[in-house]
Amino acid sequence: MVKSLLPPWSRLSPNQIRMHDGTMKTLTDIRHVPELRKNMISLGTLDSNGCSYRATGGFMKIMKGALIVMNGLKQNSLYLLQGSTVTGAAIAIAASFFNIDYDTTKLWHVRLGYISERGMDVMSKQGLLGSKRIGMLDFCEHCVFEKQCREKFSQAIPTTKGMVDYFHSDLWGPSMVPSKGGDRYMLTF
Repeated sequence: MVKSLLPPWSRLSPNQIRMHDGTMKTLTDIRHVPELRKNMISLGTLDSNGCSYRATGGFMKIMKGALIVMNGLKQNSLYLLQGSTVTGAAIAIAASFFNIDYDTTKLWHVRLGYISERGMDVMSKQGLLGSKRIGMLDFCEHCVFEKQCREKFSQAIPTTKGMVDYFHSDLWGPSMVPSKGGDRYMLTF
């Protein structure tokens, strides 16, 4: 009897992966295929979640915005993720051993105006953030946009020939108090 080409799969709970730099990433919408020996990550799913990827010279970078989320090295024709899968029991044991609460870490990060991990670690060592230890932060989109540099506006060079060919104006309003004529807007030149 020939096995089906598409093996049955089932959904699993979210899985955590320890990356090459020590950060923990959570993968959701995981599908389990019993006959498959390796864990595979779908680039299409990552693309649907707002990630982009670039592979050159046997090295793949998976990015979300400007942040590199995952790295992979090419072996044969597959890119292998630089990291290791952490099982649910290992996560619970590590969190309880180090007395880390990931929800508390994110909460303090937001409450303190999106402070860096280093800043939270210093405050935690001083006992200012309670008894729980501060863990690693996940990707924070607000931090990326907040620290993003913007280009300056180009300098306007007037190309006028006459006296009144070039002027600036400003329309202001609505005003809470109307003028004597009943208008609530003001135009200045």
